[in-house]
Formats: sequence, structure tokens, C-alpha cells
Amino acid sequence: MKSNMSNRDKTLLTVMFIIVIVVSIGYWGIRPQLKAYVGLQEKIEKEVYTKKLNQQKITNLGFVEESVNDYEKKINDRKDEFFPVMTSSEVDRMMTEMALDEKLDIYDLSFRMPSKPTERLAYRNSELYKVQQQQIKDYNKSIDELEEDDEDDSDDDSDSKDDKKSKDSKKTATDITDQVFPDEEGYQPNTDIYAVPVTITVGGDLKNLEAFLDSVMSIDKRYLLTSYAWGEYREIIRYDADGRIISAKEATGNETEAKIKNTEDGVKVEIVTKKSLTVSLELYMCDMSIITASETDAESTLETDE
Repeated sequence: MKSNMSNRDKTLLTVMFIIVIVVSIGYWGIRPQLKAYVGLQEKIEKEVYTKKLNQQKITNLGFVEESVNDYEKKINDRKDEFFPVMTSSEVDRMMTEMALDEKLDIYDLSFRMPSKPTERLAYRNSELYKVQQQQIKDYNKSIDELEEDDEDDSDDDSDSKDDKKSKDSKKTATDITDQVFPDEEGYQPNTDIYAVPVTITVGGDLKNLEAFLDSVMSIDKRYLLTSYAWGEYREIIRYDADGRIISAKEATGNETEAKIKNTEDGVKVEIVTKKSLTVSLELYMCDMSIITASETDAESTLETDE
């Protein structure tokens, strides 16, 4: 059987056949190998980055250990400045003993146990308050930026591979110790200092009241005296026929001995007016269990990273 194909058609057919073979080999043979090679290169780059990061941590390990010891020393020195975490009965007993030591009568004692760390800042019109406000703004801004970075990293479609590599190179140049130990001068949210607002009203001799105020001012732990006020306390004391005290309570403004005697026959009544002192202060307690737990978590995290 003779073919009607010309030499030119035969040549074109041969060329097309060769092209199909070459494309097939390239697509099903070379292309998978090339993809595997690129993937392997990316894994190698990732491992190299991880190795550099671990080498940095190992290099800085001595400094980190020294910093940890320094932080622990500072914490131990500072924790003695604060009251330990007390129960309501312990606060009550402490304030009562202070008043009784000065031979004073306690007319009123109130306080509120905290449910969260204190957020108190410096006096509103002071320069320190302005500095603290600026530090809080800077801190919140940095937190927002970190959250935005995390969102960007979690979005696979938002970053190209080149962008990710450039971010990795920047991270490699970052000092790891700066991430472990933040700037001490900057703002850090309070997580372990609690404030107990206390108001106590005591009465007695002026000399004893002044001594009580001095004892409050000389408390060797962290506290804040928010206010104090002098006043008078009128007390109604009732005696029975044998001169024993039946009851004692605060007198209202319109009560007099004569009025009380007219309504209560056979009862001896005396209204005693004493000097009084009302003191309001905040006692600062430090929850060392939180600090200890934070240190343990930080150390375990550091060891895991290594």
C-alpha cells in the first residue's frame, strides 16, 4: 500500500511526535522531580534557620541564666516590700491590733477584699501619671501590632514566599533575650499586686489618736494613705443600778441625757464625747504564687525551645 504523504508531511509528523515525547518526559518526568527538589530546598532553608535560631539561644544561654538569677533576686527583694496575701480575718485582726495597741476604741472598720489586681496609677495631676498614660498607650499599640502580625502569618494567601523568607531573616537577627526579658522601664500590666481598701474610725485620747496615726504612717509594707479626718464621737452609755454597763452605742445629734432619762426610768445614762479619727488607706498584697508559676512556665518554655 502506497502512502500519499509527502516528504514534508512526514517531516512535520516526525517533528510533532518528537515534541510530544519531549513534553511528556518534561511534564511527567522532570517536573515532579523539580517540584520535589524545590520542596527539599525549602526544608533545608527552614532547618538552617532553625539551626541558627538554636545557636543564638545556646550562645545567649549564659546571659539568660544570669538574667534569670538577677530577676529572681529582684523579685525576692521586692516581695518583702508588700504584704503577703491575707484573708479578711487577717486584715481585720491586723487593724484591730493596731488600734488596741494604742488603747483606742474601734467605732467602725470596713474593707473590701480584691477580686483582681489593682489598676491604680500615680496622682492624676502629676508628671508620673502622664508618663504612665503614654507607656500604656505604647504598650497597647505594640500588642495590637503583634496581633496583626499573627493574623498576617496565619493567612497563607496574604504573604508570598519571598516575604516569608524576609520575615524569617529579620527574626533571625532579633536578640532572643529581648523577647524573654522585656524592658524594665516600660509598662507591664499588673498581674500579682492586689489592693485592699480599708477605712477605720477609732476614738480615744488625742495623744493616743496621734500615736495611732503615726503607727499607720510607719507601716513597713507597701500602703497608700488616701485620707484621714478628725472628728468627735458621742457615745451613750447605760448603767444598771449597780453601776454596770448595760449597753453603749453612738448618740444621734438630738439625743441628750435628759431625754433618755425621761424615757428610761431607773437607768443611769451618760453621754461621753470623745475625739475620733477616721483613716482610709490601701494595703498592697503580692501574690507570689503567680510569680513563681510564671517563672516556672518561662523556664520550661525556654528549655523546650532549646
